[in-house]
Amino acid sequence: MTVRRLGAFFGEDWEDAFDSIKSVPGAFGNILIAAIRQFRLVDGLAFLVVLLGWAWLVFGAILGGDHRLGLLLLSMLPTALWLAAGATGAVIFEVGGIGPRVLSYWESYVLILAYSLLGLVSLRLALNPRDRHIVRPQPPTTSDTSS
Repeated sequence: MTVRRLGAFFGEDWEDAFDSIKSVPGAFGNILIAAIRQFRLVDGLAFLVVLLGWAWLVFGAILGGDHRLGLLLLSMLPTALWLAAGATGAVIFEVGGIGPRVLSYWESYVLILAYSLLGLVSLRLALNPRDRHIVRPQPPTTSDTSS
């Protein structure tokens, strides 16, 4: 029964599933480049707060020995909020762009994971599509093709 469910989720054609897995590095590269182009000051400031939480965790808790539970939780709160914002934006992208049926494919969960790591960038772009700065390549001019 479980094997049948896994087969339905990953698909019966293992060769196509393997091809999808092989295309993951290129997809991650494209997602990363697109996210860098969409990065704004507010995203940088939010990620700086995440990094400050990590810095306190390393230098204050691990190296400094300050193990107060409240401060430990406070240092991890920005990371949790960053990932929650990314996961929310990812689900909005996936379900809003394609429809709820997309959640029946395993590839969507890989993309949701990737978008989750982008945090506030994903949520900001999912909630405000007009904020997207789409860069389209220009067609070559006649001077570019004469060589």
